[in-house]
Amino acid sequence: MDAATVFRALSDETRRRILQLVLKQELSVSELVACLGQPQSTVSRHLKVLRDASLIRDRREGTTVLYTAPDVHRHGAASGLQDRILDWLAHEELGSVLEDRLRRVLADRQHRSSSFFAGVSDRWDQMRIDAFGSAFHLEAMVRLLPREWVVADIGTGTGFLLPMLGDAFQRVIAIDPVEEMLDAARTHAESGGHRNITFRQGDLSRLPISDASVDLVVAILVLHHVPSVGEAISEIGRVLRPDGKVLIVEQKAHDLLDFQERMQDRWTGFEPDELERIVRGAGFLDAQVAALPVSSQGSGKFEAPELFTMIAGRSSGQAGDAEIESKNRGYQSPAPGNSANAITMEID
Repeated sequence: MDAATVFRALSDETRRRILQLVLKQELSVSELVACLGQPQSTVSRHLKVLRDASLIRDRREGTTVLYTAPDVHRHGAASGLQDRILDWLAHEELGSVLEDRLRRVLADRQHRSSSFFAGVSDRWDQMRIDAFGSAFHLEAMVRLLPREWVVADIGTGTGFLLPMLGDAFQRVIAIDPVEEMLDAARTHAESGGHRNITFRQGDLSRLPISDASVDLVVAILVLHHVPSVGEAISEIGRVLRPDGKVLIVEQKAHDLLDFQERMQDRWTGFEPDELERIVRGAGFLDAQVAALPVSSQGSGKFEAPELFTMIAGRSSGQAGDAEIESKNRGYQSPAPGNSANAITMEID
């Protein structure tokens, strides 16, 4: 843009005031009208002149167009003619009248925003779920973990977690003992275009994974299905690299026999401290247990047990310890229908 066009745009005092205002705050036409006390048609005409001179830029937010000034420091210190002029205007006094009107405009904007959120507070969560799904925040948080990790989803079932894991990590190993479940998991993963997921059929007490080859093992509602909890925990320890992690989500011990029958569970859940002792006995360190909020669980269509989560790190010095593994293999599952409270603790 030539200098003559820029200077013509700046020759009008109203246009200079508009620039000063949008240098301070992104504003709509109606908000500029309120600040300047001029008709909307007049303000719109001045905005067109400024936009043609590349002194302002606009963006659409819903049905509203918002105006702001270009970033005068996008290349460091102000350089070109337009940047120098905008930098000068940004440091000019706005005047008490315009300052007061701008404050009122912004206060009114905040009031409208607060009123909107106050009106939707009882349905806001559902509005976000309807728009983005129920797991978008979990998918975001899982990206806090290193992308290069190799992750094993043991007892993957139909692969509910695989799209999230496949997006977040370099390589995922999905394991389940039932071929039909693996077929469903493959379909689930392939529908999302994931090519970094390996599927393996195998017993969770004898995982088809090499020693010390995985950074994270995910065991979500799996352990209450295995014949021997101790063997499964030992196997998790065997496949984890030094300083690897395990994430377990499990049912708390319960007496809901209808639920157990419905889900064909071997164990009626676990006491968190008992499962923690098994995990620590298998050479894991820093086991952390936390209850999952009841409000986040289930649809209420039938009674279900409470859940808890456990995170533990693999001991770098005891991976594959034969004595620990031998002891852990003593934790055998009772016959289906017996309580998890029948676990015999052999490790202090």
